[in-house]
This record gives sequence, C-alpha cells and structure tokens, in this order.
Amino acid sequence: MFGVLAAFLLFCLPVFAGQEFLREAAETNVNQRYLIESVSVAGVEVHQAKLPSSLRQRLGALIGARCDMALLDDLATQLRRELHLRTATEKLTKGSQPDRIRVNFDVVPKERQFEVAVPKFLYHSSQGWTGEVDATTRFAGNSFRMGVVSNGDDLTERFTGYSTRYENTQLANGRLHLGLGFENFHEQWNPSTRAAVTPESGLDLYRARRNVAPEATFAVSKNLTLSGGLSFEATESENRLLGNRAANAITAGARWVGRGLDFRYTLRAGLRSLGSDYGYTRHNLTARYEVKAGRHTATEEFQTGTVSGDAPFFERFILGSSSTLRGWNRYAVDPLGGTRMAHNSLTWGYQIGEGTVETFYDTGTLWTSGGTSKIRHSVGAGFRQGIFVLTVAFPVVEGRVTPVFMAGMNY
Repeated sequence: MFGVLAAFLLFCLPVFAGQEFLREAAETNVNQRYLIESVSVAGVEVHQAKLPSSLRQRLGALIGARCDMALLDDLATQLRRELHLRTATEKLTKGSQPDRIRVNFDVVPKERQFEVAVPKFLYHSSQGWTGEVDATTRFAGNSFRMGVVSNGDDLTERFTGYSTRYENTQLANGRLHLGLGFENFHEQWNPSTRAAVTPESGLDLYRARRNVAPEATFAVSKNLTLSGGLSFEATESENRLLGNRAANAITAGARWVGRGLDFRYTLRAGLRSLGSDYGYTRHNLTARYEVKAGRHTATEEFQTGTVSGDAPFFERFILGSSSTLRGWNRYAVDPLGGTRMAHNSLTWGYQIGEGTVETFYDTGTLWTSGGTSKIRHSVGAGFRQGIFVLTVAFPVVEGRVTPVFMAGMNY
C-alpha cells in the first residue's frame, strides 16, 4: 500500500511542478504583449530619479520596449545592490492605452544604524555663514541625534550651541512617534538690533537660552499628521535685574501632504499657568504647491504668521533669509523682526542632467501690530543639485541693484 502511494506521489509532483512552470511561462508571455509606457522608481520618473547614470540608462531603455519580466527582476536586483536597499520590487499598472503598461519599482531603504548629516551649510554674502552638523544613531525603532549649530539665517539673532533629540518610532505600528528634545544656545545680536531696542519696545536681549521639549506625533492617515507637545524654554537676560525668564508654551501642529500640496500649520502658546513669564500666541501657516511636466517644475510657496501678546525675541518673524525675500538684508527690512508676516515665492525650474536651473520671484511684507507694512520684492536665479544650492538674488530697491550671492547645502 505504501509503495503504491509513494509511486503516485512521485508521479504527481513533476506534473504539479510542470503545471506551475507552464503557468509562470504563460504569465510571462502575456506580459510580453505589452509595451512599457513609463518607468519610475518610488513614484519618481526615471529621468528625474537620483540614480547612477548607467542604471538610469538601463531603466530608460525599457520605455517603448516589450515587457520582459526576467529583465525587470534583474534590474530590481541591480537597484537593490547599487542603492543599498532592503528591497526593490517591480509593480505593473495599466497604461494610457490597452496595450501599454507602466512600471514602478517600489523600494525600501535599509535603516542606517549610524549617520552623519549636514542639513544646512550656507554662505550669504551680506550675512555670513550658517552651519549645522548632526550625528544620529538608531537601534530597535529608537533614534538619538546630537547636533552642533551656528545659525544666522532663521532668527533675528545668531544662535550657536548644540541640540539633542531622542525619538521612538515603533508605537502603534509606527504611526505614533514620541520624542524629547533639548537645546542649549548662546546668542549674538546685530548692532542694528541693539540700537533699535528701547525700554518702550518691551523686548529683552538675552545671552543664552535653553529648551526642553517633549512631543508626540501621530499619523492619522497617509496624508495627515498631527503633533502636540510642550516647550520649557528659559532665557538668560543681559539685564541682571531680569535674570532668567521662562517662556514655557504648549505646541501643536498639523501637516497634510498629497497631490503636489504640502500644507503645514504650527501653534505655540506661552501660558502663565505653565510658569511662563511670557503670555503669547504664535500662529504660522505654510502652503507649498508643486507641479511637474517633463523637465519643467513650477512651485509656489505661501506663508503667513501672527504673534499676539508678550512674546520673546525668538518667536518673532523675519524676512530676508536663504528662503524668504532672498537678497534682502533682514536688518534692513526690520532689525527687530515683526509680529505679522506674509510671504510668497514663485519658482520655475528646468532639469539639466542631474541638476536643476531655477528662477524665482519673492514678495513679502513684515510689520508689528499697530505699525505700517511695506511690500518688498526680489528676483533671482540659481542652480540646485540634490541639497547643493547656488543662488544669485537681486533685491528690488529703488535707485540701486546690488546682487547677493548664496551658496551651500540646504535640505
């Protein structure tokens, strides 16, 4: 009896294996009927993807050719090997016509255990250098980052020091991130800012500030992310009579990304109930829209913000940086910053090789509540490749045109 059963199994297994082979062969032959209409990597068209030139050429050669599953598997393996990915898998979808298909390679990068990055390193010909270096280590869904910074681009003052941040990214199936940040900075003030501060302004110059900020971020959906937390910030005043002052606040934010739109809103509210010496509310909204057509890219970015109440210097808005009213000197716009701000930037880019040539037009206004506002403009051009940026900007000022150069790395 057992001998008969064994003989039966020996007969059937090759038959089943042969049927599986025939099924795979039939599927391959069916796919070969289709022409490949487009090729993308992680949703980015192959001619725009950041790839080695030889690999981009092989992928580009697929467009207009018959679908060959063996070749696609080979290219997926090459992608995974050359880009050091965890996985790379080809996905086929319907094309614009019945006999055409689109190919997209889904990729999952490997998690780096240790990484050193330079998120910002810029030179501004009228405002000097800004630099930041971060080191991050990751382990079992946790990350720890430490960075050093000297930043003369983002605030009224230049701040120099270090920051650290711990984050857990594995809660609620990766949808909930819990973080704790710490910052310790020393401040340097421009002479025009010092000259503009008067007792009537109610503003306090401080020589140092420190911040401890716990935060939770939750991904509601693929497009929507919400965040909330606390900020326990303290400033060391240059006025010995004031000493240390607390700027404790609640923080909240929302971000929606999809269909070319990136919408962000942040709120900071200094509360005396948290022991803050400042009572204020700060709203900031940014909307960025980008559309691509072939090698052309058009981008519009609008941002606006308001500060009400008694707020410290670091909560005030500025215009005249590497991203707003490019070419303007922020201290010529307002040496104290402002409590009201609106800014819009239009950018057109054309891809050449692995870089993009850009032209832009910035317009914005900055003022303090109860004061008058003045709209300012700037135009310019630049070149961007990856995070490297080279820009020449021309602030539109009556009676003179003075070009301002900016170069460096900026995420």
